[in-house]
Amino acid sequence: MRTSRTTTLAMTLALGLTLTACGGDEDPGATPTADATPSAVPAPAPEDDEGTDDDSTGSEDASGTDDATGTDDGTASASGDAGSFDPTASGLAAVETAEAEAGGTAYALDDEDGDGGWEVDVAVDGRSVEVTVGPDGTVVETEDDDLDEEDRAALEAAVVTLAEAVGTAVAEVGGGLDDVELDDEDGTWVWDVSLDDTDNGNEVDVKVGTTTGEVVSSEG
Repeated sequence: MRTSRTTTLAMTLALGLTLTACGGDEDPGATPTADATPSAVPAPAPEDDEGTDDDSTGSEDASGTDDATGTDDGTASASGDAGSFDPTASGLAAVETAEAEAGGTAYALDDEDGDGGWEVDVAVDGRSVEVTVGPDGTVVETEDDDLDEEDRAALEAAVVTLAEAVGTAVAEVGGGLDDVELDDEDGTWVWDVSLDDTDNGNEVDVKVGTTTGEVVSSEG
């Protein structure tokens, strides 16, 4: 009987200890688990999003779009430099413009004040029309004048035009066109073409036959 009571008491105590231990494990564990959940996910800072937008905007500003526009302006400015001016091409263009304006044949050409403008004498129906062509290639004014009888006779006999004579003269000595006129060279009519900055560095007068198109002489 004593042994049975002792055994029963021991089992009761063991069961009580077991229940106490289980209850103690549940209470401490529940509280930390609930507390850990909110602290595990930090709230995003709105300031970071705004900073990202600012950085993005800054990248777009740094693309250099405005600078590229400036480069275009510079390119346009460089294309208008005075160094690109070709007096021969300008003079021949003025001859075409003057002949179209007056409706005749050019027989004299002069560089007006060295500013890119030209004075072109055009023979029209027995009279002369002086056509002033501006640096921009447009007609500035026209003025009627008398046509010299010798110039009239030379033009009637000419086979080579003023423009063709200029081409021959430039091919002979180089340089840029200054002026052209009809001249009597020892009884032979020639186109007297004056050129600046020729291959020898000087101003040269090249005389081209009005009927043959050949270089008669060059001086300078």
